[in-house]
Amino acid sequence: MDKSFVVTEDRRFTKVEEQMIWQKPASHKTSQEELRIATEIKNNWLDPEMKIMNILLEGDAGSGKTQLARALSADLHLPYTKVTCFADMDKTDVFGALLPVVTTDENEDQELLEAIYQTDSLQSVLSLIETHFQIDANQAKERLSKLIERIDQREQSSNIDYKFYPSEIVRAMQKGYLLEIQEPTVIRDASVLVALNSALEPNGLLNIPTGIIRRHSDCVVVITTNRNYQGNRPLNESLRDRVQHAEKMDLPSIEVMIERAIAKTDFMARDYLEIMAKIIRLLDETAKANAIKGVAGMRSYFFWVNSLKQGQDPLESMFPKVLYKLTTDETELQILQTALEQSGFLRELQQVKNQQKLQQGRKISQAEADRRNIVEEAESATLKNESLAEDQEKENAATETIESASAEEKNKEPLDIPTEGKTSASEAKSTTASLAEEDKIGSAMSLDELAEMDKEKRKALNRAVREVLKETIHAKEGTILHRPKITETDLEQGQILTQKVLPEVESLSRVINDLLDKEISNDFSNGSYYGARFNSSHVAYGDLRNFDKKNPPNDQPSLALAVRVDESGSMLRDDRMTTAKLAAVALSLFAEKTQIPLMLYGDSADLSQREKTSIYSYKEFDDSYDFMAAKIATMKPRQNNRDGVPLRLLAEKLNQQNADTKVLLSISDGQPKALPDYTGEKAKKDIQTVLNDYQRQGILFIACAIGEDKEQLRTLYGENNFVDISDITTLPQQLLRLIARFI
Repeated sequence: MDKSFVVTEDRRFTKVEEQMIWQKPASHKTSQEELRIATEIKNNWLDPEMKIMNILLEGDAGSGKTQLARALSADLHLPYTKVTCFADMDKTDVFGALLPVVTTDENEDQELLEAIYQTDSLQSVLSLIETHFQIDANQAKERLSKLIERIDQREQSSNIDYKFYPSEIVRAMQKGYLLEIQEPTVIRDASVLVALNSALEPNGLLNIPTGIIRRHSDCVVVITTNRNYQGNRPLNESLRDRVQHAEKMDLPSIEVMIERAIAKTDFMARDYLEIMAKIIRLLDETAKANAIKGVAGMRSYFFWVNSLKQGQDPLESMFPKVLYKLTTDETELQILQTALEQSGFLRELQQVKNQQKLQQGRKISQAEADRRNIVEEAESATLKNESLAEDQEKENAATETIESASAEEKNKEPLDIPTEGKTSASEAKSTTASLAEEDKIGSAMSLDELAEMDKEKRKALNRAVREVLKETIHAKEGTILHRPKITETDLEQGQILTQKVLPEVESLSRVINDLLDKEISNDFSNGSYYGARFNSSHVAYGDLRNFDKKNPPNDQPSLALAVRVDESGSMLRDDRMTTAKLAAVALSLFAEKTQIPLMLYGDSADLSQREKTSIYSYKEFDDSYDFMAAKIATMKPRQNNRDGVPLRLLAEKLNQQNADTKVLLSISDGQPKALPDYTGEKAKKDIQTVLNDYQRQGILFIACAIGEDKEQLRTLYGENNFVDISDITTLPQQLLRLIARFI
């Protein structure tokens, strides 16, 4: 043990007092504050005028105040004891009280009782008895039992004597201990601690009913208190003036936080520890700036890291370990989550998580692989597909003529395949044909240039898909992302779709753009969670957006939209696919005219025994709107559907958008079903996992049901995430109005 700061070299302690001297655990990291205080006390210990005996540690919960007080007990080699103050504390709690006298049959019982007074649980009592009397656990229980019997017998006697028992404060000052007084600012009666003023003097005195107690020369008092917390009051000025040294306790630096977390939890991944420490500091600063009363401190950090060590997802465990300790108020949580999103720390944490998963990987047993007829790993298969992209596209084109007739298709009766499902002669035309400028829909690219650009982009998108789906139930089944290959026929079909929805789109977009222009030009924008003035007209909405705030010149309502279209075989019925195409074109035109970031995916499970999921990327957030209607025209009913894959992919990319509102729209006509076993409870659990993962991050899911499985989808997605569109002929108009509500 380091004896650099010991001030009691010549002093003898009892067995109990020796046990009261704190022993630093291996996880303890000496702070600069500890070194500074211990040095000050040691250097001035023998100076009667400048002796430092009263310390004030003021700071947030979890900043290490109590840990520092205990560490000083070890450094100075003084027995440690503490008193935790409470609101109704009075002078009897400071000085002591008259209590019944318990006579003992053995002289050692008094020493045993003193030891018991210092513990706070039965297990601690038994442990202390074992150590104090050098006996085993059974003997300790027997000794305690006999003592209780004697006390009971004495209480039953008619003669009861009373004795003044001093408080822990008096005992510590009389015997020369290091005394921690916790949270004195919560005491309602400000005069209570003023009673200690005389005792805090270097040669202080305490006047108690049994006489005058002089403060022991070795007694060190450490006052620990929080700053500006609910129920706290300012520390009495006269008491504060008697403090010889004060420290402002804040969260330590990032590096110190990391070192303490490693020592405390034995978790060594510094990339995780660094970003988690940054998140803790950001939440702490945001909470203070917005008068949020909770605390994000070292305790939250340690337990959050420990949950990660035990295998929990840090993005999920952040809520119970950190955020909900700060607040459970929805408005305040929104403020904290917005700060996290704007900082980019959540994306960094997700990237660290993805890197760890990439290094660790996941394997299934050979028996399971044989049962599911898996002969190669999904990643190898996908890489192979990338290297043989042209062959894969030819194979897909060949199988598309029979996709919709699959006997496996959602346990429904066989369907007749119309000419839309077959490869027509016009679709086989050269994609390099010359196009009129109006046919290019504003694009200066040829179809060949578009195809070449998509070929390069597809590789990067497939790599991103594999990263997102690693460690999910879809990893082994394999997922391939395609970019639509359009022809002149698709351009013609796209123009037809556009003409059908354009009047409705132009009418609604004019209204929305007018509203946005007015919103930007106003001095105040309304409908905010917090702001400069109260707007009573919004109270009836119940959405807590009851304030107006100053509107900067570049501040306007912000929305990002991701759309998923189910391309399963059942979409062939009742012109569902045609209606879905019209809705997709309407949404894309509306998004372009109102400058809403848009992402559009279609999906289907391939017609094969493995049933790899195919994702059709019609538009990424960073894509232009060139040839948009023509791309959508390539949509068609294909095979089964594995909903969890497109929902997770879209939600992950949507989560990276910087927008006030993030909406994921799923247009589907049936329940998820794909080989080998993606259906029922397994599919439901997977979809609800995606919803839970991303709803907490601010994404709003809306399932638009257009088939006979509406009630099943309502149960699957939840009442709050479900819209019943019974009349599919009005699907485009209904979706446009639905999205307009979020702007």
